Amino acid sequence: MSDANISIEKAGGGMSDEILKGPIVPTSIKLAVPVIIGQLMLLCHGITNTVFISMIDKSSTALITGIGLIFPIHMCFLAMSLGLFTGMSSIVARGIGEKNKHITDRAAGSGLWLAIGLGLISVTAIYLFSSSIVPFLSGSEMSQEALDNALAYLHWILPGLGLMLVFQTLLGVLQGEGLSKYYGMAMLLSTVINIILDPIFIFGLDMGVAGAALATTIAMSIALLFVISLFHRKKSSLPVTWRARNVDRTVITKIVYIGLPQTLSMISLSVASASINNLMGSISENAMNSWTIVGRIDELLLLAGYGFGSASLTQIGQNYGSGNMSRVLSIFKTNVLLSLALCSLLVLVYNGLATHIFSMFTGVSDVVDGAVRQVRIVSLSYLGVVTAIVVTSSFQGTGRAMPGLILDILRMGLLTIPVSYMLFYWYDAGATGIFYAMAVINLVMMVFAFGWCYLYLKKLKQSSGLTEALAFK
Repeated sequence: MSDANISIEKAGGGMSDEILKGPIVPTSIKLAVPVIIGQLMLLCHGITNTVFISMIDKSSTALITGIGLIFPIHMCFLAMSLGLFTGMSSIVARGIGEKNKHITDRAAGSGLWLAIGLGLISVTAIYLFSSSIVPFLSGSEMSQEALDNALAYLHWILPGLGLMLVFQTLLGVLQGEGLSKYYGMAMLLSTVINIILDPIFIFGLDMGVAGAALATTIAMSIALLFVISLFHRKKSSLPVTWRARNVDRTVITKIVYIGLPQTLSMISLSVASASINNLMGSISENAMNSWTIVGRIDELLLLAGYGFGSASLTQIGQNYGSGNMSRVLSIFKTNVLLSLALCSLLVLVYNGLATHIFSMFTGVSDVVDGAVRQVRIVSLSYLGVVTAIVVTSSFQGTGRAMPGLILDILRMGLLTIPVSYMLFYWYDAGATGIFYAMAVINLVMMVFAFGWCYLYLKKLKQSSGLTEALAFK
């Protein structure tokens, strides 16, 4: 065996054999659990930030509302970072399955420089126009205090958001190899540091919401250094080059081809979030406060989708690259069922503890009541969102990037937003009407997304079987 093939065989630290030949359920769980832990750490980070900020003044709605106004910007950076993570994971997984040394050698360095460029441009642009962006994201009922808090938070968290692009790019390389354990470790490190620094900066240095943002930026910096150290210590079999001249444009094109639709998908969700923000902010500051708090905790329900979606991308990518289409279809069906089972359990826990959870963030009873009402109406429909995440990852594992974008634009852009505005302005349905519309649309999209991906993968399996039969003859 050549040195090139030996290098590729080592990629994944021994996980490739399990991904290509091992039992599907244990392998899926092994790949999903570190990602779920990592995402849970992100959720804990968000909750911790919100709790500490609420402790500045429990009677104020302007603190958490101000942070909520920045959420669409945060979503845009999440969109870019998820696009980079997905693009890297997909090409690395398929490159390993195909034993394509050119891809595996150039992927990490090329993605790294792409992330650095995007980060510098995005952070600079938002700093320059921040004073115009924040008022644009606000509804008509926002107080000046909420706007001031939003601007302060934005200025201090922006460097951390830029670093997040590089962080997620390198994690995407590890995920494509099947080294998902490092994802969980990096997120745990970031969360622990953030929890330690939050009270120091918020209360000890009396920085308020700006302190929470600075704590996040420092925590992200340290987590990024940890991930970089993994590559320097050869925990990954894929090399990273910091020399710009070694960047491969073909590899960057492949990353963008897979990652851009994912980024646009997340940006569409960010635009949708900004639109709903505007509606809620036009109802009242209390309604906006409830919406912001629920948005933070709802991430709990998506853990199943993130975990088994990432597992699907790696498993399907490597098996697709090796030509095992029968196993690809089995992986898809198994991971959808596993994600739905976990999400259902989380929905039950969430509903049971909703009142206690939201009481931690505010002493305003109307805010707590509004948040609990939203959970009761919408939470079960997150089964549809989780299914769509696994579906999108499964398509991406086969090199198809557009279906995920189409699903999100259809769900939010063509259905949720128009229906919400119609209910709000034509029928005066208020927040409750919007919540019911979201729930129904999520469940309808669940059926559509699963059917689309199942038929596509089944067709791949049939085509593969026909090709093998013809080759045998």
